[in-house]
Amino acid sequence: MGYKYGIYQSSPTSCILYKQDEDGNQSTFNLFLIPEGEGKEEKTILSFIDNEQMKTKSWFGTKNTTMEDLMKVFKEWASDAPFVFELNAERSIINCLESKFRK
Repeated sequence: MGYKYGIYQSSPTSCILYKQDEDGNQSTFNLFLIPEGEGKEEKTILSFIDNEQMKTKSWFGTKNTTMEDLMKVFKEWASDAPFVFELNAERSIINCLESKFRK
């Protein structure tokens, strides 16, 4: 079964990617930066894959999710995605996470 992939939204604080099957059911890969701490300079990564419409198990990242963990899960989620989508999606993910890792 081939999926249609796309980017719903991409900003410096969030990134929402989707894949859709032939019946219109969707799975979304969601990534958000949540300000935390006293001055709110610290940012926590909130990430999850919503597979409810696809009727498969969803995935939720933990507070300690690393960039390596996130990219591993993304590559598994988009394992059959077109190369151009992967490049654009990875660019969106990096854009979203850049402020967390900027010192």
